[in-house]
Amino acid sequence: MTDSRPELSIVVASVSGRPYLDACLEALEQQEDRISAEVIVADGVGASVRDLLRTRHPRVRLLAFDEPKSVPELRAAGIEAARGEIVVITEDHCIPRGDWYRAIVAAHDRSAQPAIGGAVDNAATEHIVDWAVFFCEYSNFMSPVDEGVVHDLPGPNVSYKRWALEEMTDLLQNGYWETFLHWRLEEKGYELVSDSRIRVLHKKHYRFGEFLAERYHYGRTFAGTRNEFTSRGRRIFHLLGSPALPPILMFRIARRVLRRRHHLAVYVKALPLIASFMFAWAAGEWVGYAFGAGNRSMELS
Repeated sequence: MTDSRPELSIVVASVSGRPYLDACLEALEQQEDRISAEVIVADGVGASVRDLLRTRHPRVRLLAFDEPKSVPELRAAGIEAARGEIVVITEDHCIPRGDWYRAIVAAHDRSAQPAIGGAVDNAATEHIVDWAVFFCEYSNFMSPVDEGVVHDLPGPNVSYKRWALEEMTDLLQNGYWETFLHWRLEEKGYELVSDSRIRVLHKKHYRFGEFLAERYHYGRTFAGTRNEFTSRGRRIFHLLGSPALPPILMFRIARRVLRRRHHLAVYVKALPLIASFMFAWAAGEWVGYAFGAGNRSMELS
């Protein structure tokens, strides 16, 4: 690594709006250790974010796009511009702990594996719909996360050694979600590593209908993309199995909550909303397996 190259490149996908991004960037500016890092914001919001960076965060590198781009497309643009040996991915609705940089660098020093993720905990606690969203999105990553080798890492709290991303240029350029990047790494014989010391807080507010639509479109995109990697027989198998997904997915969430033994009361209150979101996801998957991914611009949320 040359003297001019930062230890970390932090890539922030900006789709949620100015207040969310401002809180995220403030947390990054308050990191406790003198670890050299560049922060790159790949923005799909527009003028309000550009004004924010100019007036409050002038050291942040801005990649601005006027046309709609999905979160994976924004991430890919940020990764391409990154100069650090470790590239860290997060989103504007996430607030890292003060020791986040140190924890990431230490984890990569301990492990030769290319992809390391951490925990995502909920800070949007005022409304039950936000809890339901959190359980649907991040129940697998709430503290305490499993330590060591896992098979899934959180998109907004994951870091990669640069050489690993260079092996996935085709997936990045075509806007694939992190799930498919991680499958590629495992197919190549690498392992995904989870470290509980790398922690961010998720803080974003939703409306019920907004997230219901998002779940449908994400489910459709996932299934349509998965078609590209599976045989016709497997595609039919997944298509026929889609109606069974809601109880399976809800069982997985319940098992995670029970195993961690916290948030039980709010989880019970959120169950009707979680069920609705799971049915929307399953409907999206069915359509995706049958008719393809659809419009990826719908992934912006």
